Amino acid sequence: MIKPLIQIDIVLSIFNQENLIERILYSIFKNTITPFNLILVFDGCTDRTKPRALKYIKRYKAKNLKELIIADAPNVYETKANNIGFKLAKNEHMITLQDDMVINEYGWERRLTYPLRKFEDVLAVTARIAQNINDLTNINNEYTDSIGKELNNLSRNIFAIRDVINRGPVAFNMYHLSKLNYLNENYAPSDLDDADLSLRAWEKYKLRVGVYYINYISPLYWSKGRSNESTMNVPVSIKRNSIKIMNDHKDYLETKIKHNDNILILEKEIDYLSSRYSINNIFYIFCRPYRINRKATKYIILRIKDFIRKVILYKI
Repeated sequence: MIKPLIQIDIVLSIFNQENLIERILYSIFKNTITPFNLILVFDGCTDRTKPRALKYIKRYKAKNLKELIIADAPNVYETKANNIGFKLAKNEHMITLQDDMVINEYGWERRLTYPLRKFEDVLAVTARIAQNINDLTNINNEYTDSIGKELNNLSRNIFAIRDVINRGPVAFNMYHLSKLNYLNENYAPSDLDDADLSLRAWEKYKLRVGVYYINYISPLYWSKGRSNESTMNVPVSIKRNSIKIMNDHKDYLETKIKHNDNILILEKEIDYLSSRYSINNIFYIFCRPYRINRKATKYIILRIKDFIRKVILYKI
């Protein structure tokens, strides 16, 4: 029997996204049809992200928003910032989003949590990528059986079980997550903390993880994780945590046991509550933010210039 989704927590940790934050919030408000608590962790923001977020929420409070929970962190980056939000969650199911992703699917939260509610042994479901770890010390052969929306090889009706998942949006069974003591902060500031959690879940409790399709928008130029102002040193973090994963989970990884289940979940199974064409949903056209995204505009101009340059070179 499918567990009903009565209420949910949505966790969003944010670092300097003043040009995008209103659009992110709009996408949550417009597309979430289940009553929810919104947990915002402002992680060392030095721009106007926080005041813009709070102003937008006050002006366009979502119909289904039950409680707004605010936390601040001193730029500790994703692993620790996410844990702050996770520990404030109050419901049986929680979804965490990254601050460079805009939801583009009505009823997304019911769809993403559906495998959690259908299978009791599932810890987490991502909408991004799931894969099996081969050898993270070998750059040319890190993962096998990778599948996901971003790889363009995931059918909308397939819930794909693999060893590990990669980033948000991720839905969690909170009973299982708290039992595992959340993300391992030894992997902070970030990188492979989600892989470590997936492997710990299987080794300790035989809990599975996988990927299930929802629609979202997340172009690379929106990301703040690799910017110079972030506390995350990507090359150092990736190298260190790759070695740590292989050491921490050596016994399991050496067994070469892999998860490769592709489970069919038909669209008609999902317990959506209303149509995307409902009056409430259509009303949100008046809440859409129209602030100019300077970063996106700059990116588009650069693409146009690059296209013109290629045309000129081709003509020559």
